[in-house]
Amino acid sequence: MKSWIKGIGVSAVLLTSVGLLAACGNKSSSKQTDFKGQTVKIGIWYGSDQERAGINKVIKGFEKKTGAKVQTKVYTNFNTQIQADLSGHKAPDAFYIDSSMYPWFKKQGVLAKLDSSQMQASKFYPNLINAFKTKGNLYGVPKDNSTLGLMVNKKIMKKTGVKVTSIPTSYDGLIKWLPGFQAKLDKVYGKNKVKAMTYDQDMARNFTIMKTDGGMPIKTNGDSNLASSQVLENMKLYQQLVKTGAVSTAKDLGSGDNGTAFGTGKVAMTEEGNWTYQVQKKQYKTDFQVLPMPTYKGARRGMIFTVGWGEYAGSKVKPLANAWIAYATSKEGQTKWAKTVGTMPSRSDVAKAIKLTDDANMKTWLDATKYSTVWQDGTTAATVNTSYQNFVAKALDGKTTMKAAMTSADKQANAAISKAN
Repeated sequence: MKSWIKGIGVSAVLLTSVGLLAACGNKSSSKQTDFKGQTVKIGIWYGSDQERAGINKVIKGFEKKTGAKVQTKVYTNFNTQIQADLSGHKAPDAFYIDSSMYPWFKKQGVLAKLDSSQMQASKFYPNLINAFKTKGNLYGVPKDNSTLGLMVNKKIMKKTGVKVTSIPTSYDGLIKWLPGFQAKLDKVYGKNKVKAMTYDQDMARNFTIMKTDGGMPIKTNGDSNLASSQVLENMKLYQQLVKTGAVSTAKDLGSGDNGTAFGTGKVAMTEEGNWTYQVQKKQYKTDFQVLPMPTYKGARRGMIFTVGWGEYAGSKVKPLANAWIAYATSKEGQTKWAKTVGTMPSRSDVAKAIKLTDDANMKTWLDATKYSTVWQDGTTAATVNTSYQNFVAKALDGKTTMKAAMTSADKQANAAISKAN
């Protein structure tokens, strides 16, 4: 996921004293606009040079509008550094929050409640803004998002004589179709020189499939529940994909990620996000088309990765911190960010303003916002995902049963969760 922070392990670093900050209210006025002489400190990370340029444009716009100064703290190891800052009561006034870790931050009591009206909450895609709400109260505002789509290499398709329109729109259809397509790839490029498709062994990608028909990978109390019957039933999809002989992981192909495998021509199709768009266009010069995610059990499903702005409950400049978040996620601020960085906005009015739908591929990724699942499930998702990744490969490689692998994953994850509590 490139610049998207996947998660922070559950840690005891944040002591109980941090939680005392939860009592700090947010009594700022949404009408204040003149902050001349004041400084707000923001906590960020950089995923690319474009992100550095993008945040600088937003900062300049905010400083011109308010007269305030913006000081940045760039985290190079977010997991460790933000926890140290929070436990030492010296966190930035506003900082990035990955949606998967929002429940964890909220539980620590380090986030101030935000004014929904000031933040224009109604302007955001519902599933994105809701990812930063607890009991109807807003504690974060999404700055952008990324989704998944089925990317197809048009050059490879043409060389094998297969039309893009012939690709099945469901996973069931793909499972039947893939072996024949792989045979054509083998004939043109040599046996297994180019694979038909990649897949991921990561809960952040597999989560929406695992949850289908009431699947519950994580219990409401936070315990790992990977070996439960419905989750195991849904995991059969990945077992069936692997059995086609046409599907591999990027690692199996000697690549660090799906985008690299796709760009270097090692795979004809991959389920990947819009963050690879510019890389494919500029670095690899790939001629590709993005299709909607395949359907599973009659519905289209995908994942959303979003990062929001949260306000530190212990901030001494709450009105200014509020103003920063409101501006950075406003139509004006988000337009500056999205145009520079190339991410998808979290507001439909910004998508319209930057004419995102004029590009057919970007439109497909944007449309996925409506049917996809936000990567978030309580405070233990990162811990459960780590154990999932430690064991799922053994089952998908046929070295053990899925039930045995997921039972081992549950045992490992729950031991870690119990130790952290």
